[in-house]
Amino acid sequence: MSNKIIWITGGSSGIGFATAKYYLKNNWIVVISSSNNEKLAKAIKKLKNEDNSENIYKFKCDITNINEVKKTVSLIENNIGNINTALLNAAAYSPNKNQEFDIKNYELLIDVNLKGTLYCIDALKDVMKHRDNTIAIVSSPIGYRGWPTSGAYGMTKAAQLNLAESLFFDFKKIGISIKVINPGFIDTEATRLNSFKMPFLKSAEFAAENIYKGLVFKKKFEIYFPFSIVFFVKILRILPYKIYFYLWKKIGNF
Repeated sequence: MSNKIIWITGGSSGIGFATAKYYLKNNWIVVISSSNNEKLAKAIKKLKNEDNSENIYKFKCDITNINEVKKTVSLIENNIGNINTALLNAAAYSPNKNQEFDIKNYELLIDVNLKGTLYCIDALKDVMKHRDNTIAIVSSPIGYRGWPTSGAYGMTKAAQLNLAESLFFDFKKIGISIKVINPGFIDTEATRLNSFKMPFLKSAEFAAENIYKGLVFKKKFEIYFPFSIVFFVKILRILPYKIYFYLWKKIGNF
């Protein structure tokens, strides 16, 4: 039996890189992509050196370019093999510390986090059809409800979550499993931009292990971790607006 193949977008750093490493150790063929060629080259070199594995491939792919996405999927399918799991992890993140409405920031995050995710799904749906494969979208608990200073990022993550919920039904009919991954605070280049203290902060390696176990061994639609912080945010999701807004006022005078 041949090794299974996972394609990880945004695989040159953070959660994507750690997950690639974890899948390699478990004998998967791993394909990582990124829009940054320099980071991608460094990541592939590090993975090959650390894991002494030839089961690692890279493709430069800007997910905001639909032609690059289609080309990447085609290259993987034709030259490496069938994609068993696609981890749509690539994302843009820019915390709005001053609570300013910046339309360019919104447009950037829409292009990467929303359009990029849609372009990947569009390219994958036809090749994965009736193969019992998995598309996993990395969203965020911030998508459960609107947070102060997180309008652009939170909006795109809420949209990803809603999209995954809808496609769960639609893609089940064509034999594709849709899953959503909602990590809490994970120590990455992106979260290091935050100016606030992040409770229950976990490593990228912790995230990778939970993603692998959730996708490979469990049948749940939503994979979330760590339990404490994400469960707390889930509770915030169901509070009446009056209470929800009052809590934020007490927490940070918003």
